[in-house]
Amino acid sequence: MPINNKAPSSLFDENFPDRVLKTSVMLSLIIIAGSLSYMSFVLTTSLAIGCFISIALFKTTWWTIQYAVRHKREKIKGFFLKISFLKYFIIGTMLLSACLFLEINAAAMSLGLSMVVAVIIMKVGSRLFVNYLNRSIKVPLENIKSSFSIKK
Repeated sequence: MPINNKAPSSLFDENFPDRVLKTSVMLSLIIIAGSLSYMSFVLTTSLAIGCFISIALFKTTWWTIQYAVRHKREKIKGFFLKISFLKYFIIGTMLLSACLFLEINAAAMSLGLSMVVAVIIMKVGSRLFVNYLNRSIKVPLENIKSSFSIKK
């Protein structure tokens, strides 16, 4: 059992968005593949559209944040406003088009739209739980040394 004397790590590190994106894509693919077992085109397309929009929103938001961090503060407010307006206009158009031209299952689309949020909650919750366990469970150093000592 390794001993960790460092302070608990922060909730968000530099690789957090990449891990959220990869987990969201994998979980979306698994759920979409599972929806194929119901043999319902409406269910599967609703889930797929919701997952795609959720991942697109996350990726666009993260790209906007990275751009804002790299550039001057004067440009950030206008840039955020332009990107947010454009992002929600495009996503709204996609949702409207999907609802008008396809038969949509609202519950399945809601599940797909909440995919990234669910992954973020799972990742933050698991990190908080691990940090709590690391702080609350104390193992005396003597017990660790005695369990790894070689007896002759």
